[in-house]
Amino acid sequence: MRPNLTKTLVPALLFCMLPQANADELTNAEREKLSKRLEELLHKSQETLTQRQATAYKAYKQAIQSETAAMELYLNCVELADFENQGKKSSDFRDWKRNQKDRYSDPSFKCALRHQLNWLVLTIEAARSEEDINKLGPKARQALQNIFKDASKLKGQENILRQGASSSVFARAYGFGAMKVENWPSSPLAISEIYEKLIFPPLRDAGKASLLRSAWLERLNYEEQALLEWAHVPKDKSIGMKKDMLPPAYEKYMAEKKPKLVWKMEKEVFLAGDEAGAATRMLTHISKFISHNDATKWAEELQSMIAPQKAASTEVAPDESKSKSGYIELPVE
Repeated sequence: MRPNLTKTLVPALLFCMLPQANADELTNAEREKLSKRLEELLHKSQETLTQRQATAYKAYKQAIQSETAAMELYLNCVELADFENQGKKSSDFRDWKRNQKDRYSDPSFKCALRHQLNWLVLTIEAARSEEDINKLGPKARQALQNIFKDASKLKGQENILRQGASSSVFARAYGFGAMKVENWPSSPLAISEIYEKLIFPPLRDAGKASLLRSAWLERLNYEEQALLEWAHVPKDKSIGMKKDMLPPAYEKYMAEKKPKLVWKMEKEVFLAGDEAGAATRMLTHISKFISHNDATKWAEELQSMIAPQKAASTEVAPDESKSKSGYIELPVE
């Protein structure tokens, strides 16, 4: 079967249906007849696409069960999207497959495809339930956990997981290429987006301070792990002690960005209800990073947050009826 063929079929069909004897203008009756036929074609085309996508979704769900199945579906999708739909010969696909043998036989590549396909499945589910997208937060969180369990195995393939799910060959082959879901992270390695859009909001709203902090620590751990596992290490740092082999991007993150994120985390935990614990940790944080560019700003923010709350005033307002501007009424003796 093929993807939506409306753009190519409709003009051809309209041409065939037009009177060919002369170049007379269409009559109103002919216009009405053509419009009705066009509506039928569009409806049928949409039905076909919907059926194909439903079939594809089932195939996706089955393929994420194993790396072998994901790889098999990947090859089928490549053949369909990049060869058959492009009018290329079967021999062209066989040549491509032969030339790509080393890549698609790589276990890390198969592993990455499986995780990519899993995110496409979640994206389709999100598209079907945009009104309550936060319900998919736990599934998105589990998807990230599974990716980082395979972090070392995925080395060299992380770019596949940074690709938007709807731009993958899995999506393109079955008509999901144009799919966009508002407030849904496009790729499974959009760590900050996944936490900010799906995981943190319900915890903040419910004032679940301890769970919010745990989720924050998890996010920070994944960002560190991603840099340690996948960030580029210059060749001139590849020899020597372990501390000298850390990726520059990781070192910069730890010195500059992570302290800012930790501060943001503790502020949110403070606002979620753990004022005493968060304030103590914030004070320690300032002490630890006293030379950080934001240290002064942090101190000012904390000072404002822990300032004693003003008690409600109990003073009685003066009775204006007994006094006038510039005049004091004396008691009568």
